[in-house]
Amino acid sequence: MPALMAEIDSLDKNLVELLGRRFRCSREIGSIKRQQGQAPYDPIRVQNQQLNFVRKCVEAGLDEQMAHQLIGTILQQVIAERLAPN
Repeated sequence: MPALMAEIDSLDKNLVELLGRRFRCSREIGSIKRQQGQAPYDPIRVQNQQLNFVRKCVEAGLDEQMAHQLIGTILQQVIAERLAPN
């Protein structure tokens, strides 16, 4: 059991690193969109991201509701950051 717990700790660290990378990319996209005068986000892209994420989670054997909540929380934060004043 200690080995499994250590693996979970390592996986959690990786998840945090990936989430940080995702938000750095998203912030850079937001910055480029502002510079180019584009809309802060594309609702169709957001919807497609949600659908693809949930589908991949379900295919991986994860709970669909959890997948919706997880990507929903991430995308809400992305949108909030994009809509925030500079």
